[in-house]
Amino acid sequence: MKTNPLFLIAEDDPDDQVLIQDAIKEACTSMLEAHFVWDGFELLDFLKTNGKYKTNLIVLDLNMPGKDGRTALREIKADPNLANIPIVILTTSQNELDFEYCQNYGVTEYHHKPNSMSELKKIFHALCASYII
Repeated sequence: MKTNPLFLIAEDDPDDQVLIQDAIKEACTSMLEAHFVWDGFELLDFLKTNGKYKTNLIVLDLNMPGKDGRTALREIKADPNLANIPIVILTTSQNELDFEYCQNYGVTEYHHKPNSMSELKKIFHALCASYII
């Protein structure tokens, strides 16, 4: 049974979740499942229970309560069963140290959250084109 491609999105802001879901619906032409988790704890739980086999891409916010994106990134990359899943950062952080940290852990892309829906759609259009196989 073929499953739809999966983008696993770690985002704690409900408004940003809605915007991302809308951007995906408008920007991605194929059937794509977007599964949202609220923090790094849920992200790792999902990956370890059923997501490692079908996750095409992780979209990760850095600033989340509980287990933040930096910690989740480090743990994912340290786990040989998860380390090969591409990770894209989508964050409000303007801190250059966050960018360097993420680069050191091998993120595929790093994006600042845009201020417009059209820019968010451009980001997800490119992600869908690159990560849906």
